[in-house]
Order: sequence, then C-alpha cells, then structure tokens
Amino acid sequence: MQAATHIHVKGAREHNLKNLEVRIPRGKLVVVTGPSGSGKSSLAFDTIYAEGYRKYMESLSTQARQVLEQLKRPDVDFIHGLSPVLAIEQRTGGGSPRSTIATVTEIADYARLLWALHGEQRCPKDGGRVVQRSLDDNVARVLREVPGERIMILAPALKAKASVLRDELPRLRQRGFQRVRLDGEIKNLDDSDLLPAGTRTAEIQVDLVIDRLVAVADQRSRLADSLELAFREGKDRVFILAQKSSATPWREIGLSQSLACEVCGDVFEKLTPRHFSFNHSEGACGTCGGLGRKLRFIPELVIADPEKSVRGGAIKPWRIGGKNLIIKHNAQLRQLAEQIPFDADTPWKDLPAKTREILLNGAGERLFAFKLKRMREPKAMPFSGIIGDLEESFRETESDGFRARLTTFMISGECPECHGSRLNARSSAVTVNGKNLPAFFSFDVGDAHAFATALVVELAGNEALKEIVTGIEQRLLFLLETGLGYLTLSRDYDTLSGGEAQRVRLATQLGMGLMGVIYVLDEPSIGLHPHDNQKLLETLRELRDRGNTVLVVEHDEDTMRIADEIIELGPEAGTEGGSILFQGTPAELMKMPAKLSRTGPFLARKQFVTKDVATKKADGLFLTVREARANNLRDVDARFPVGLLTVVTGVSGSGKSTLVNDVLAAAAARKLNGATRITPGLHRAIENLDHFEKLVQVDQSPIGRSPRSNPATYVGLLDLLRDLFAQVPLAKVRGYKASRFSFNVRGGRCERCQGDGVIKLDMQFMADAYAPCPSCGGRRFNRETLEVLFHGKSIADVLDMTVREAMMLFRNIPRVMDKLETLNAVGLGYLTLGQSATTLSGGEAQRLKLSLELSKRQQGGTLYILDEPTTGLHWVDIQHLMDLLFKLRDAGNTLIVIEHNLDVIALADWIIDLGPGGGSAGGEVVASGPIATIEAEPRSLTGAALKRWRKGAA
Repeated sequence: MQAATHIHVKGAREHNLKNLEVRIPRGKLVVVTGPSGSGKSSLAFDTIYAEGYRKYMESLSTQARQVLEQLKRPDVDFIHGLSPVLAIEQRTGGGSPRSTIATVTEIADYARLLWALHGEQRCPKDGGRVVQRSLDDNVARVLREVPGERIMILAPALKAKASVLRDELPRLRQRGFQRVRLDGEIKNLDDSDLLPAGTRTAEIQVDLVIDRLVAVADQRSRLADSLELAFREGKDRVFILAQKSSATPWREIGLSQSLACEVCGDVFEKLTPRHFSFNHSEGACGTCGGLGRKLRFIPELVIADPEKSVRGGAIKPWRIGGKNLIIKHNAQLRQLAEQIPFDADTPWKDLPAKTREILLNGAGERLFAFKLKRMREPKAMPFSGIIGDLEESFRETESDGFRARLTTFMISGECPECHGSRLNARSSAVTVNGKNLPAFFSFDVGDAHAFATALVVELAGNEALKEIVTGIEQRLLFLLETGLGYLTLSRDYDTLSGGEAQRVRLATQLGMGLMGVIYVLDEPSIGLHPHDNQKLLETLRELRDRGNTVLVVEHDEDTMRIADEIIELGPEAGTEGGSILFQGTPAELMKMPAKLSRTGPFLARKQFVTKDVATKKADGLFLTVREARANNLRDVDARFPVGLLTVVTGVSGSGKSTLVNDVLAAAAARKLNGATRITPGLHRAIENLDHFEKLVQVDQSPIGRSPRSNPATYVGLLDLLRDLFAQVPLAKVRGYKASRFSFNVRGGRCERCQGDGVIKLDMQFMADAYAPCPSCGGRRFNRETLEVLFHGKSIADVLDMTVREAMMLFRNIPRVMDKLETLNAVGLGYLTLGQSATTLSGGEAQRLKLSLELSKRQQGGTLYILDEPTTGLHWVDIQHLMDLLFKLRDAGNTLIVIEHNLDVIALADWIIDLGPGGGSAGGEVVASGPIATIEAEPRSLTGAALKRWRKGAA
C-alpha cells in the first residue's frame, strides 16, 4: 500500500470551523495563520491533534486509558493520513514550584546521577574530605600522623541523662572497661563521683577508652586489634587522642571505616541520586522542604503605617487573633514602654532606631520583667521581638483562619538555611570539578553547556560516566539551538512565558530524534526578539528535514516566509471566520489582493500597521526607576516619559520583564493599588509615581478558568442585562429580582444542570461526554425565567447573540450600548456574549481586559503596563490594539509595553532597549529615546533589526 502524501481532513466543524476540507502535505513545514479567533487552533489542535491523540489512546488497554487524560472526539467526518501527533502548546508548568528548566528537560536526572557517582565529597561542617578507609588504612594513618606520640583510643558509646547512666556505667565496668570519657573528661569507672554535679537533666556523652599506647611501628598489631574493637563498640566511629608530651594538650582525630570526614570523623551514608533531589527527603533542605523559598515576616508589612504610634495601632498583626492574645500583646507593649523606655504615643517613624530594632527583633540576652495574665509576680524573661513572636504564633497556631491572616504580613523569600539552593548541606558539599550541584544549576544554559563540554572531554575514557555527561551536553545544546541560552537551569518552569515553555519542550523533542511524527506547535516565536528568531527557524527546519510534518499556528512574518505551505483562515474571527481563504506557498500568498486575503498584503509589505494620531515627544516629566538590581539588572536607571506610549524591548533574557514587572509594576501596585506584594531591595527608588491615580496591568492570562465565565460577565454587561430584564413588566408582576436572571444561583436557573446547560456523562475509559440538558435544552434557565422577554428575546437568546447583533437590540439602552461599543471597538464584535471564557484565545482575552478598562470613565492619570500584548494577534488585530492604545494615551494615560513586534516598536513614542545580550550578557539600558536614537546606537540589536525591517518596508 502506498504511503499517504497528505493529511486529509474532511468535514471539520469544531468550534467555528465551517465544514472544512483541507489536504495538508506530509513531511513539510506548514503554517496556519489568520486573525485571532478565526479557527487556527480549532483546526490544528482541537481537530488534527485531538483525533491523533484519540486514535493513539484507543490502541491502549482500557485500564491504561482510565488513568490517562482523555480528549473528546472532534467534530469531523474523517481524517486520513495521520501518523503519531505531538502537540507543543503555550502552557507552562501548571504552577508547580518544584519544576525547573533542569527537571523538565531531564538534565537534573542526569546531573544527579553524575554527582552521585563522580562527585568529590566534603564535610559540610568543616570542609574535610569524606572518604572510606579500611582498618589497615586507619592504622597507617595513625602511625603516619602521630608517630611516637602517646595515644588513647576512644569509641563513642552512648549519650543519655544521668538517671540512665547510673544503670549503664556499671554494666560497662562488668564488660571489662576501666575508663570512660564523660563530656570531655577522662574518668575511672571505679570512681565514686563519676557523674558531674548539676547534670540531672542534661544529656552526657560517654566515650569508652579502649586502649592507651604509644603510636610506634612495633605496636602496629596491638593498635589494629584495639581499633577493630573500638570500631565495633563505636558503631564504626573512633576518636584518637594524641599527646606529644605531658606538657602539651591532647588533640583529637576522628576515624571511621565508613564514609567519614578526615577532620572531624563524622560518618555519612553512601550517596545515591536521591541525595541530589530536592523532591526527596534525603536531599531536600530541611527548612524549606526543597522549595528554596520560605515565608517570612518583614518590617515593611508588619508596620504598614509608620505614621501611627504603637498605642495607635502601628503593629497591625498584633491587633488580630483571639481576645486573650490581643490582651497579652497590649500588656507586653505597656511593660516594654516602661523598661526600654519609649513613648507609646509617638509615631513609629519618630521612635529611635535602636528602640524600633528592639521592638521588631528583640534585645538578645537582655531580660525584661513581664507580668502577664495569671502571674502573681513579674517574671524576668527574654523578648524575641514582634517578628519572633509572630513566627512562633504562625508555627504553633491550629487555626487556619488565623494563619491565613498572618500570611498577609509575610513574603516568600530566600530560605535562610540553603540560600535558595533547595538541597541540604550534605548534598551541597559534593562537587564535580569544583562545582556543587546548586552552582551548576545556577549557570545559564550557555555556561552550563561549556562546563558539560569540558566534562565530556575529561571523561571520554570512562565508559560508565561518558553516557551521563553526553546526555547532559546534548540536552543543553538543544536548548541553545532553540534560542534559550540566557535561561538558568534553576529557573522555575512556571515563570516562563508561553513561548519559552514551548521552546523548552521543543528542545526536548529535538533530543528524541523522532521521524515520521506530526508536530503541532502554537506560536513558538512568542517572546523571541527578531535577533533570536533565526535559531528557532533552524530548529523547525531540522524537525522537518528529519522526515516529520511540522504544523505551526503562527503570525510571525519570518516563520511564514520559510514555510513550504501556508493555510490562511478567516475572513474574520468567531462566527465570521472558520473558512479557508488561501492555501499555497508564501510567494503565492503575497500576490493575493487585500479583498481575498488578510495576510498576503502584510506579508508582501504592501500594507502596514499604522496610526492616525501624531507621535508625542517627552515633555520633561519622567517616571524614573533608580538602581534596579533584580535578577540580572545591573543597577539600572530607566526613564519612562509620563503621558506617552513607551515600548521596552531587547533580546530574550535581557531583563525587560524584571525591570517592568518585578520592579516597577510591583512598586506601583503597592503604592497606587494598595497591593501587599513587596519586593525589598530590588531598587533604590522610583520617582514621580505620585503623578498616577492607579495601575492597570494587562497580560495573557485567561479571563476565567470556569466554563461559567464569559465576555458578558467579565465586562459587567450581564449585571446590566439582569437589571434590565428585572424591569420588564412580566418580571415585575411575578416579583422577579435581578438574581432571577443569573445561571449561577438558585431561582431562575435550571436546577437539573445547575445552570451549565449540559449534563456531564462519566464514560470511564473514554473521554467525558456532555449531553444537552433534557430539561432546559441547553438554555441554562428554567421555563418561567425564559418567559420574560425583552423585545421578543429571552435572557438566553441575548447570551447567544454576537456583540454586533446585541448592539441592534439594545441601541436605545445607553448603559448597555457603552459596554457593547467598547467590545466592538477592540475588534470583538463577532464574539458571542455567553461564549465560555475557556474557549477564548489569548489575544481575545487580552482585548477583553482592555475593553473593560476602556469602558470605564477615562480621567487620565492611569499607568498601564502590558506584557507582550501582540501575542496571538494577526496584523489586523494588532491594528485594532494600537488604535486602542493610542486612544488610551490621548486620554492622558501613560502606557508601558514589553514587546518584540517591530510593527509596534516602530509606532512607539519612546523606546527603551535593554541588553545588549541575554542573561549575564544583558541587564543594562543600551539606548532609550525615539526610534532614531535606537537605530543610531551601534550596540542595539533592536536598532539593527528596525533598520533591516524599515529597509524591507521601503
């Protein structure tokens, strides 16, 4: 039978697809493009990938299928020519704080094995070498290190309280031992005053004196016999006390036949890969449990308002909790005010620095006289400080509610024990070529690859280790090839952008070397600077050249130009999309007229994203960040002109998100919005924040994770519609309130499906199926509610309308029209009001957030921060977005946008370019100013890309 040359899809109707039939060539790089919401993902992921995955699942046993994720059968007549399908989507680590770059790429697994087998072990206490010695080795060491000296051989026997030792010491005497060392002092077991006075409750260390002799060669046999007995009694640990003469002090040497420190003699168990896993108790730091971070109270949150006095409530967390706890804290404060002393009515900021330090962190060994509840007389006791008291309360309380309230005064900071390395001291003391495992994981991919390459050369002759280091080196190489050299191996996976996470998984696939596979990718160019894009394109070509079919949902111009074939969906989005406008080569697409293709004219540079407003110039007022030093930023000063649209750009890993999100947005959210998030020490100051009324951050996160969330609920339109339907005469007669028209509460919703409109069927080893509710027919509301009509339409009818259809119905209702017009203005007129939020694309979700802001009364003075807003957007959508952003700018707001898209950068009023490279090679402002300034800077990779882009557009 001849092998299929195409993937034949017929009758695809998933979501908004209009009964599509398409033939996709196998073994080619195929790009699927079109406006946001036109059906690209519905075709590539919800149809082709879903059917490939489903067919694979059906080849497994029913038992296996019950434990694996199931996908529903796509709405398609048939798909022929499918081979195994792998989807690499824009999703990160699912919020797991334990997933890192190293763990998801399997580099951590190989590295753990390498450090366990090849690592040089050191004692975490004193840095001494940890080695395993035989009895003969130990005898030779004694004769070599203390030749001719008087020695005593001691074996650690037990550690117990005096009451236990009174029974145990006579037994030692019965076994023939004559001397012991008690807490460092040699005593005869026949002595009457063996146990020191005042040690009734303390535990005492008991070491047996096995032998006393002179360390000379002719005593070798006796020394060996004594050491053998000592190792047996001391459970493989022995101490040698050596003295050169009676006038010199004894010095101690630790010995062991197990793995032990050469200096202190501490014994360690044999290393396994588990000792280098922060997910296992044998390797994880005991303080943070392997997370590398720990919640801690900080003064900035504990004393939220320094203008208040201690008596007036400056110490806010001491005013929560039970009545008895509050009374105790008030009594402590009164007595501290008398003894420190200080005036409890003085504002906190005006108290002496030493007084504030004592109140917050205690006074060390100094004792205070406290007379608390049920005390007859004051008692002298130390004071651990407010923070110490809060830590104790947080640790010991059994109330989840109280603990939750205390966490509002805490931040997640570096673990004080492991300093963020996640591993315990024992594991962190093992090195390979002078580097412990946390140090290796702290490397960026480029430095880690150089380290691994050197190991490959060094261990080339070691067959056992060669495969391990080669596995590490190859995986690092694949990460480099996908443009991720700036990422550190310890980077939390869930902090990556969608594009970065996708490229990490793409690098893993490269390492597998598969052939004949269909790869489905979702905008892998997201987050990539034009300078970095070539590495990604080479990766896609390599996957194709191995005999795979690469199907890419993409809007990137460079990716489209190298494609073997392009499929364009459209013409619009939502209900107005779902049709194939074009299928053919990039050259053929560029010849298409604008009336037949939304993409061709842009790709051919005949049409551009434009602006119909003037570029503004900075008037001298700047929002200024001083000495930002988070992550790789090098004491950066950055100036953002107030009232302008500023684009922050630079290669991947240059520090854009750190500067804008981690430093500026975090500080602005705290000052302007009252957020509790605080990141002390990341910058020296931020100037001119007082010129803003509030901060609005817009990102790619979904508007809701529940199927009940929809555009109408998100922008507040449903509340207006419910109020409107409650005013209909029939509703008034029946006494219906606005809540009657909600599908989230009892009353007006269908109770059989509880307002979902569908009934979930548990299909066991098949994907869950959903059937329309037999009571309401999928309309969510009960019959009585649906009888209330506005101009002949029920509330369910309205939720099934598109924005544009609803504008016709509610054209005489101003408040409703305001919401609908803003949705239409951002290019979402095709959306159904009741469409589930989980089915919206990232671009649609983002424009919904912007429309919500636009629908509010614009008074200016708002700081907008947007993180790569063009993600998932076609040129047509970018035009809508830029029109909206300039409308916000001209209303008196300030906009700061992190972006790589050259169309957006070219339209900006002001550009801040970070770099010049990524990771350790970045972290500085290369250039800032209008576009001409950026293009004139020779170090600016953005400037070079802009010049090439503008030259091609000319």
